Amino acid sequence: MKKRFITSITATFLFSASAYAAVSTHTTVEAPAISATCVGCHGADGNSVVPNFPKLAGQHAAYIEKQLKDFRGGFRKDATMAPFAKKLTDDEIKALSDFYAAQPAK
Repeated sequence: MKKRFITSITATFLFSASAYAAVSTHTTVEAPAISATCVGCHGADGNSVVPNFPKLAGQHAAYIEKQLKDFRGGFRKDATMAPFAKKLTDDEIKALSDFYAAQPAK
């Protein structure tokens, strides 16, 4: 009886985990046009290969949004990011945040 219970719990967990993984890997967000500006440093999918530039893929959208708004507002200083961020609208920041948050981190 105990073995059957453990087996059923384990099977339920494994099937639930694979179903969740299947759903989450099929979620796609189209890259906003403005993301072409980000590719040079952060990579096409937000997985930078250069240690000096942070990986954006998989970060929380709210975190990315806050950082971009802080760069834009001058609360966060960076000679490279500030000129790019100053040109971004709230809608573009939201689109970028959603896109990079949806990308799998590598």
